[in-house]
Amino acid sequence: MTLLAPASRIAAPRRSLGHVVPTLEQTTRLAALARRFAGLNLKPEKIDFFTQRLGAEQRRAGFEDFGQYAHWIEHTADADGRRRFVEALTTHTTQFFREPAHFEWLHRTGWSALTETGAGITRPLTIWSAAASAGQELYSALMSVQDWSARERRALRISGVGTDISTQILKTAERGVYDGEAIASMAVDQRKRHLLRARDGSDRFRIAPEIRRLSHWQHANLTDLGSAGPAHCSIIFIRNVLIYFDRDTQARVIQALVNRLEPGGILLTGHSEALSSLPDGLSQVTSATYRKTA
Repeated sequence: MTLLAPASRIAAPRRSLGHVVPTLEQTTRLAALARRFAGLNLKPEKIDFFTQRLGAEQRRAGFEDFGQYAHWIEHTADADGRRRFVEALTTHTTQFFREPAHFEWLHRTGWSALTETGAGITRPLTIWSAAASAGQELYSALMSVQDWSARERRALRISGVGTDISTQILKTAERGVYDGEAIASMAVDQRKRHLLRARDGSDRFRIAPEIRRLSHWQHANLTDLGSAGPAHCSIIFIRNVLIYFDRDTQARVIQALVNRLEPGGILLTGHSEALSSLPDGLSQVTSATYRKTA
């Protein structure tokens, strides 16, 4: 059995710095596969993007060009091969307390509003970072609610869940170890409360045990959640990932998340990802901040 498409359909590959560069026909096929397997909305004309993101995976899989690699992904690759394909195409850039307006609102209004619904008191206050990347978002939320509860002198039952399509990046999140550059966005007092410096004096820091023990990590594909992620949660962060989906996929993902929100629960999107339409039972509170009303 051959892994090659008919020769008439394969454009001659170009090479750059010793590596193969995909043709537009090949990136169109790869973009279609990314949409099929992960709901990603990628532009085929961004040849450099596909070259940089998939070049190592194409070579690792043992194929001479992207046409062969695309055929393998579509027809023959196992779950691990397809997982690596999707992971290579997704970006895992984040930082602690990214988009600070959200955390300011939570400290001022959000955490109090959630506890008024019974979250943290009659049931756990469950935080879901739905595209958790290397963990900074979930850890930031846990630090924020811990600081708020300490200020209010209220003991809360708290649980945090971080999900991502990349199992590799989730290992980084679970370790909870970051270098000095990664924690640069944290205030000095936050670092003192929630981080431990490496004993060898190096520029490495670990999330304090009282925060780490509240966090749980799980693989999830947002376009096909199944049983992944918490069944019920108080607040969901779905920031800076919706831009990867087309409008129909965005709506489907948002509806699936809203279904998991408790009444009065909060949904936070990226500030550049305003929802074009809201599902029933979701109302906007402020910029990129929504509440489930029913």
